[in-house]
Amino acid sequence: MIYSRFGTKLTLVNKHIDGNGNVRVQATAEGSSDLHDYGRGDLKADDGMPEIDAALEKLPPRNVRQSS
Repeated sequence: MIYSRFGTKLTLVNKHIDGNGNVRVQATAEGSSDLHDYGRGDLKADDGMPEIDAALEKLPPRNVRQSS
């Protein structure tokens, strides 16, 4: 199970890796359908970083529109 740094259960939806290699995910918090952005460092898991890494690996990329 993946949690926010405040202990709220999250359902991960997608991920984005920027040019610097920083990972951001969009997720819904338990009891809400609103999408929120979380940095990889803001995530916690029962089994630690290996569980987070495995969950992130399975996520589809976020469709990000490029500005012209």
